[in-house]
Amino acid sequence: MKNFKHLFLITVYSIGLTNCFGQRPGDAYLGGIVFYIFQKGDIGYVAGEVHGLIAATKDQTTIEEWEKIKDGAVWGCYENELLKVDRTAIGTGIQNTLDILAGCNQDGIAAKLASDYQVIENGVTYDDWFLPSKDELNKLYLNKDLVGEFAFNRYWSSTQHVYYLAWVQYFTDGFQILSSSKTSNSAVRSVRAF
Repeated sequence: MKNFKHLFLITVYSIGLTNCFGQRPGDAYLGGIVFYIFQKGDIGYVAGEVHGLIAATKDQTTIEEWEKIKDGAVWGCYENELLKVDRTAIGTGIQNTLDILAGCNQDGIAAKLASDYQVIENGVTYDDWFLPSKDELNKLYLNKDLVGEFAFNRYWSSTQHVYYLAWVQYFTDGFQILSSSKTSNSAVRSVRAF
């Protein structure tokens, strides 16, 4: 009976630790894979709570779609400087995406592919995906091995630099660069916040 009492206390303590720390990068959660936990100073950080970013488990351009659209999706609205989509910080990708969609009504653009993505898991539909900001995309690159299934080399961010350039990141070496233009093709990986 004495050993049972100690075993019970250890079990309760273990359950408490799991609930205390919440989700970690690499965990399957709410329709995707956690790849970043917000830190103090990030938009979306709440002291004493666990919030962060989740990546879709696959690219939003399949091999078949990729071949049809000749190497990926365009960022869109070339020669149109969209206002307020130059945010780079963690927590700004969702607003960048909303602003891109409000200012650019082209079909098949990266932000539209990201925001149209949906996952149904255990009867719950997750449909609040967006194109990550430059810094969010970099965190995704840094944790790419925890997420997996990155089929392509270069991925779009939602961060515009000037009217004809937007940021991309190479997932082979982590290099972030301004794309030659918003008309060039890159892959799309949707993310969502929790």
